[in-house]
Amino acid sequence: MTTYKFIQCDVFTNQIFAGNPLAVFHDEVANQSLDDAMMQKIAREMNLSETVFVLPPSDPKALKRLRIFTPGMELPMAGHPVVGTWNMLARLAVVTPPASGTGGVTIQQEIKLGILPVEIDFADGQPVKVTMTQGTPSVGDPLEEVELCARALGLSEEEIGGWGLPIVLASTGVPYQMIPVRDKAALSRIKVNYQALAEIIRKVDDHAVYVVTRETHAPNAFVSARMFAGESIGVGEDPATGSAAGPCAAALVHYGLAPSQFVIEQGVDMGRPSYIEATVEGETGKVNVVRIGGSAVTVLNGELNL
Repeated sequence: MTTYKFIQCDVFTNQIFAGNPLAVFHDEVANQSLDDAMMQKIAREMNLSETVFVLPPSDPKALKRLRIFTPGMELPMAGHPVVGTWNMLARLAVVTPPASGTGGVTIQQEIKLGILPVEIDFADGQPVKVTMTQGTPSVGDPLEEVELCARALGLSEEEIGGWGLPIVLASTGVPYQMIPVRDKAALSRIKVNYQALAEIIRKVDDHAVYVVTRETHAPNAFVSARMFAGESIGVGEDPATGSAAGPCAAALVHYGLAPSQFVIEQGVDMGRPSYIEATVEGETGKVNVVRIGGSAVTVLNGELNL
């Protein structure tokens, strides 16, 4: 029998029972005995949006390799698993803080998408924020799918759009269809028609949609969002989605609708408010780099015996 140690944390929040839960299996020695099928079974058993397995890197430039699983599939890149995992690994002293205990440290991580940098901010020797650089941003042309999107979300066509962002496919490693809605009342009233959602997903060859409005609940947030996924992900709605927040940030800056730094609010309607910090390098029509960051808190420590 092998014991696999894990930490469960809440990500994109500084309070437990908010943000997005994440399981981090952090014992890389034990994790090397797990094959792909068993990692997927464990992720299905944890039944969280994502579960991460920390492994030794295959590339010497990286400090660790992360494998990220939803209950239904492995992902090439994701936001809250990276932010949460490195918050936890820093607490476990895998990352050494600056000599003064306060300041930033940059490491390289290996994920399925490739080798990407992660910045970890410390205060008094403890991690307070993790920022990940995501993959190459891409923003497509506007899509004429108002009727289909309205049907998928259970809203009227008049509630789609209304503030400048078009329906558009965007990616920073994982593609999402961005669907703007008129206000936070419409965002809260969504009742997903999963047959119509599946039609959207098939048409653009992605796995999920990110519904965004310019109205927010928190005064420090710039936009509010909800994420809805198809069957392949194994998660109906996610309370905080860094891999969607990145494309959202890219699309907003691409269309000249946002500053270079802002906060995306998510999870409010699920009772798990989450705050995702976005930083974008580029300008209208040309986005070059997207970074997503936030904090995380430990909820529990556990062991799985197999």
